[in-house]
Amino acid sequence: MNDEPASTHPAPVPHYRAVRYQEGFSYVMSMRVLLAGALMLFGALSQASAETYIAGAIGGTVQLPASVEADENINYPNPPGPGQLFRGSNTTIGLKDSVAYGIKLGHYFDSLPWLGVETDVFTTTPHVMSGTIAIDTKSSTVGTFREAQSGVHLRFTTWAFSLLARYPGLHWQPYAGIGPAIFWGHASGTGLSCNNTCPGPSVDTSSTTFGWTSQAGLRYVTDASVVLFGEWKYMSTTANFDQVRSFSNIDVHYQAHMLLAGIGYQFK
Repeated sequence: MNDEPASTHPAPVPHYRAVRYQEGFSYVMSMRVLLAGALMLFGALSQASAETYIAGAIGGTVQLPASVEADENINYPNPPGPGQLFRGSNTTIGLKDSVAYGIKLGHYFDSLPWLGVETDVFTTTPHVMSGTIAIDTKSSTVGTFREAQSGVHLRFTTWAFSLLARYPGLHWQPYAGIGPAIFWGHASGTGLSCNNTCPGPSVDTSSTTFGWTSQAGLRYVTDASVVLFGEWKYMSTTANFDQVRSFSNIDVHYQAHMLLAGIGYQFK
């Protein structure tokens, strides 16, 4: 008769590094596709007459509060029991202002010098503010449930395609534009949830959605074809994440303002 105790080793779980490697590989491949597309577009535009430009910019992102619709498990991290999973719950989360940076490639036409097209790629990191959020469970018995959230890091990379209009002055050129965009979002980190009564496990989830951006700015073109500019940009999308702590099936209605300054070169 064997008196040795039964093994208490935990069941195997998916290798965390392997999961991170797969997501990182997907992100790198996406950025390579973006770069290849931008270079092909630049090559095509550079063969045309009129004005083609390339530029880089850096600045800050002023975040607006993000409204969230999700399924809320108030017994998290334990499996939800009857009446503990509330579908369609909603709340509002605060996002931190952050640095923004990116590149842009554009072209104005000879036949219509006031009209142009542009594509740009920008990245920003609007991390979730720490604090207690109020979640409306839409339940007459539970009502509003309060939960602490901290340590969630967000990153959004945006690839936008804009139609531009400008005043085609010799040096000073105010402009405005609008167009669709692809948003790659990523949430990661650790922290507390369950109103500070239980630890939140590792968060690592991504989202790819469509949205739109608009912009307005002022360019100054020097005699040496160097372009200096300041720009305001607005962006909006609804990102979809699988799970972040007690939330699942998450729709984050994200919107933000960017204030940018940049430098570029104009080919003629």
